[in-house]
Amino acid sequence: MSKLHPFLGMARDTSLEPAPGAPAKAKTARPLPHALTEATPEPVRARAKPAARPVAKRDAFALPEFDVAALAERLPRKRRQRRSIGLWTSFFLMVALPTLAAGLYYGLIVSNQYLSEFRFAVRSQDFAPAGASAASTALGAAARAGGYTDNFLVVDYLTSRQAVEDLSKTLDLRAMFDRPGVDILSRLSGDDTMENLVSYWQSMIDASFDLATGLALVRVRAFTPDDAYTIAATLVKQSEKLINEISARARIDAVRFAESDVSRAEQRLRDARGALRQFRDTEQTPDAARTAGGTLDLAMKLRGELAGLQSQLSSLRTYMDPNAPTVKVLESRIAATAKQITAIEREIGKGNREVANREVGGREVQAPAAQAGTAGAATAAAPATGSTMPGAAPVLSDVLSNYEDVDLSRQFAEKYYDTTLSALELARSEAAAQQTYVATYVQPARAQASLYPQRLMTTLIIFLAAGALWFVSVMVFFSIRDHVA
Repeated sequence: MSKLHPFLGMARDTSLEPAPGAPAKAKTARPLPHALTEATPEPVRARAKPAARPVAKRDAFALPEFDVAALAERLPRKRRQRRSIGLWTSFFLMVALPTLAAGLYYGLIVSNQYLSEFRFAVRSQDFAPAGASAASTALGAAARAGGYTDNFLVVDYLTSRQAVEDLSKTLDLRAMFDRPGVDILSRLSGDDTMENLVSYWQSMIDASFDLATGLALVRVRAFTPDDAYTIAATLVKQSEKLINEISARARIDAVRFAESDVSRAEQRLRDARGALRQFRDTEQTPDAARTAGGTLDLAMKLRGELAGLQSQLSSLRTYMDPNAPTVKVLESRIAATAKQITAIEREIGKGNREVANREVGGREVQAPAAQAGTAGAATAAAPATGSTMPGAAPVLSDVLSNYEDVDLSRQFAEKYYDTTLSALELARSEAAAQQTYVATYVQPARAQASLYPQRLMTTLIIFLAAGALWFVSVMVFFSIRDHVA
């Protein structure tokens, strides 16, 4: 204490005090300000130099007679007491009181909750039907890999509003969660809305899915063992119904899509066959390809006959007169055959008069009269061979080209129709083979003891949380106080 304040307990120095009976020392006159000296005509007095103060030596002072240590201990003790009272008061209000209230509530008031759980996995079985391709097998493998999606779907459904609505159709959830005798903090309270019921339902169910094992766990809590078991068993049935509906919908959609393809292919085939029938009616030929083949065979046959007649005519001209009847008849036959060949080639689309003239070799010029005499015979012979005069009917090559287009469309329509029929049968087979179901390997059971609430654990958690909050508050308070000070 003497180090902090060395002048405490300092002994009075009697040497500096005047002796008793001695005359008092006159005080030194204080000099007047400069402004007053200018105003008065009196002479300025000299300022007296102040006397030097005596220098005190610390070592020369004696220790005080009273206990300095006791004084030092007495001064901060009041602050310590105030600080201790404040800390204990805050600890009681923020930690002890909440923990005591939680202990009383969880130990004496809270209602017991019973647990019923079940575990399941969504499985898919695909049997490859006869005639299944590699693509369909790969699609089936992808569908099996999508089983995780089905598991997530079921887990999410169990905590959704749809599950609550489905449960409400068969069970009275409000009566189960608002039974008489249940404490007010645990029971279903608030307004009678579906949102309130769904929020409370999500606090009473725990559904989780393990990605590593592919298994799902569902836990349901209620205030009686029978209620917990009834709710869990109903959830199992609803999960199976949900998966069956989704699987059936997928199968129905696949078959429906295949059937729509078959319907479009059938309509396309009908249109193609209708176009072919209309073409046959218009061109008056059942098969243009066969007609064209017959016409070509006839042209080749006539060419052979023309070559024989020309050879025979050449041999007769060597020893007979050009005006002989036999030669004239042979020339007429050659002219008629040449005209017939020309008409057929024109009908096919390749023939013309120059070609016919080249075939005759200029022999028509030598027998114009014979040609004129046999023109009617040639004209009458042309219809006999099935050919028509130029301009009376379309060219056979154009008819054949149109026929090939129509027939090609018909063939494509038939192949597409066969393909869609095969796809429809395959879709039906796969729909019958694919089976997605909920495999519940742990069935719900009635609880024999209450597992919730966990009284000791919950009270300990409240104590630790309140203690952490109190500690942080105290640290913040002291840091602010030190900063302000």
